[in-house]
Amino acid sequence: MMRKILAAALALVSLLSLVHLGRATLTGLRGPDVVASQLSWLAGKAPSAASEMQALFPEGEFFTWALTGLAAGNLARSGHDPRSHLPLLERAIAETGNPVVADRFGANDLLPHGAFYHGWRLLLLVDRAALTGDATHLAEVSSEARAIAAALDENPLPSSYPGAAWPCDVVVALAAAHRADRLVEVPGLADVTKRWFDAMEAHRDPDNGLLVHQRGTSRARGASQSLIQVFLPDIDPDRAAHEWRIYKQAFLAPTLGLVGVREHAHGIDAPGDVDSGPLINGVSASASAVTLAAARRHGDVELATVLDREADLLGLPLPTGSGTAFAFGLLPVGDAFVAWARSVPVGDALSDPAPQPWWWLMWLTALLPGAAGGALWFGRRKSRGEPPPPRSAGLPAKEL
Repeated sequence: MMRKILAAALALVSLLSLVHLGRATLTGLRGPDVVASQLSWLAGKAPSAASEMQALFPEGEFFTWALTGLAAGNLARSGHDPRSHLPLLERAIAETGNPVVADRFGANDLLPHGAFYHGWRLLLLVDRAALTGDATHLAEVSSEARAIAAALDENPLPSSYPGAAWPCDVVVALAAAHRADRLVEVPGLADVTKRWFDAMEAHRDPDNGLLVHQRGTSRARGASQSLIQVFLPDIDPDRAAHEWRIYKQAFLAPTLGLVGVREHAHGIDAPGDVDSGPLINGVSASASAVTLAAARRHGDVELATVLDREADLLGLPLPTGSGTAFAFGLLPVGDAFVAWARSVPVGDALSDPAPQPWWWLMWLTALLPGAAGGALWFGRRKSRGEPPPPRSAGLPAKEL
């Protein structure tokens, strides 16, 4: 009986693994319905979970709301149920504007709450103004965009936290100003942008020419470069296309049968930190998730499809009463990152090939428990059909 139970359990494990693997790997890029399901869950979860995420990450609460809002804005602007997604965007704007959230970034030079805060906030404001066309919303976009442009004109690397600056945060802020410029005029933005790129030549990795991770360092890193690659097309599409290929050569890494993004460029072995999160064989999960957004933005459909499939494979998305949650709903900020990445519009398709995970090995591994269960089940049945061995190899008892 125990053999039957164990055999059945192994067969069930194999069946569930095959179903999960098929759902994760046999479909292409996830569409708006999948994102909408994730947002449905986040809309109910974020109010209680955002503060919990703040206890785990320096920008946990802000990112939970901002990325949820941007994903909702992307769906609404694409025409996917704007009546339900616009209110979620409005909620994200209100929550990120909470003084308790804003004050965590300190009192910074030029921009009151720093380049990080103002850049991501402007992205949210631009989406809302584009959807509503409201004069008050447009005026808020204009004021914020002009403030960012003026700050960059005075200092190309304004702080995100007091005394600390990251070029990637400035790229997001400058990209947000360029998006704003499509709605309202931002005077002098082209000249500010040119001067900014000129100033950034002193802040590039000598090995690959990409922007360094943080002011005062000399290396580019995956955590920041993945974000830069999402937003650089808003600022300079030609430069973005050139740097995208350099980024992939420097950071994209097939590893442990999967495809991920290294935190440190090939040839550099260094630990992770609060920006990268834990590294597995040098690969950063957060940089890999954000690279899904970058691949979509650049039209790198083959790479985006690989990363999208891996997100479902590793994230174990499960339906809940209100939508779909990853990792049993234990890390909502991760759900927000994936939902936002999947909502980014796909650019003009590139023909670039992408490394592929070892799908064949995953299918084989999923079949192994079932094969072992079958061997247990049928091996037992066969042994019952065989005659028992003789009790003794000697003479029959009556002849002794």
